[in-house]
Amino acid sequence: MRILVVSIAAILSNAFMQPAFAEKGGPDYANGLRRPVIFENDTDGKLSLARRMERWKVPGLSVAIIENCKIGDRHGFGVTRKGGAAVQSDTLFQAASVTKPVAAFAALRLVDQGRLSLDRDVNTELRSWKVPASPLLEGHPVTLRGILSHSAGLIPGGYGGYPRGEPVPTLIQTLSGVKPARPKPVQVAYVPGADWRYSGGGYLVAQLLMTEKTGESFDKIVHDEVLVPMHMVRSRFAQPSPDENVASGHVADGSMVPGGWHVYPELAAASLWSTAPDLASFGLAAMKAVRGEPNALLKPAHASQMASAHAGPRSLGFVVGGQGKARHFGHEGTNEGYNASLILYPQTCQGAAIMANSDNAKPLIAELLRSIADTYNWPDKMPSMVMDRTPQNQSVVTRFQGTYSFTNISGVAPFKIIPSDENRFTFDRGDGHLEPLYASGEGLVGPDSGIIFKAISPVNGPAEIITYTRIGGGSGAEAKRVKVPR
Repeated sequence: MRILVVSIAAILSNAFMQPAFAEKGGPDYANGLRRPVIFENDTDGKLSLARRMERWKVPGLSVAIIENCKIGDRHGFGVTRKGGAAVQSDTLFQAASVTKPVAAFAALRLVDQGRLSLDRDVNTELRSWKVPASPLLEGHPVTLRGILSHSAGLIPGGYGGYPRGEPVPTLIQTLSGVKPARPKPVQVAYVPGADWRYSGGGYLVAQLLMTEKTGESFDKIVHDEVLVPMHMVRSRFAQPSPDENVASGHVADGSMVPGGWHVYPELAAASLWSTAPDLASFGLAAMKAVRGEPNALLKPAHASQMASAHAGPRSLGFVVGGQGKARHFGHEGTNEGYNASLILYPQTCQGAAIMANSDNAKPLIAELLRSIADTYNWPDKMPSMVMDRTPQNQSVVTRFQGTYSFTNISGVAPFKIIPSDENRFTFDRGDGHLEPLYASGEGLVGPDSGIIFKAISPVNGPAEIITYTRIGGGSGAEAKRVKVPR
């Protein structure tokens, strides 16, 4: 395996790639998307955004680019829904978990003002609800600092939203896990500060703390502390009406989420409606604070902690990575039918915000970010991996063909690995998403999304245990072969 970084010149030299976007005066980054994996001797290393949107069944997306500390390019692509209007730069999407850094920034503004403390036990501050008692809390209180860095010991991780028209719970009902909320109360699962674990539930504790300490509603706090000073003119927590300029969510098979979208009453965790330019405005303000520029919206000490890892890769509100000029911070978001991404490079003052109305959009966003990195010469080149393909003989088919179930991820349906022809397999995720897999020295590789399956045991014959990893996607998961009734 080796790494490939493709230059802008290489994009422009691909004579076969003259996509419609370029012909219509679209941005250069729409011409040169790269998969995470490129096989040796492939001839289609560069792909058009239009082709990849079609491949991933993504109806629409919106992009805003930060360059030289300014928001420059802003473009909409595709449609808000089948037969709907074209996506514009001001089309509303669900920001999903990109809401969390917005909420964290508002909380840090209140800390700056002396209205909140990062390190005080939140149970000494909360009135209408408190973190449930646990032996794990002895000598290790839950603090706002721990909550914002996902290291406060709190679960659950995320929320699925509610179909439009269904009753939605209050914040206290969600925290307590009582109807109409799902039975997922916020509680302590490990010693605060001992580790980090993604926690949407923790952010709801922060939401309650912010409202009780200020006496104001959460949406007013965020409006006053973030949306207005950052000129996020379209962003809000109120639900849009279907006749507005809003993108409806779509699931993996390409169909629209019933009713257009789910409602997320968990405001601080996942509920912001926004646009790509608005998220870029937020990112630019965050970078200016980190860079210590005049009139920044945060004091330097707290701004620095947004771009510095606190627990694992987690800072106060963001995910941090890279070194030197390539040091970056940002966040991703996934709600039912939506994906969003914000990435920021403070040393070069560059970045991008991308919003899409599809469950399938995460790998497409990654492909698009690689092209943006090439086009704007980002310090992180986001290289593709070059791999060799190996013959798909009968022993490989026998080894991998089958149905598998994850052993360490709950609530996910079994998936299938199916031989499609003599050259490839198909990964059937069970939700309408299909992806080609190819034999390689690494195992089975999906070049579209960068997934790799490796057979672990037994040594020969049909694999009973396989691992699932995604390039750049963390530690991965384990799956066990399951018998399917005939």
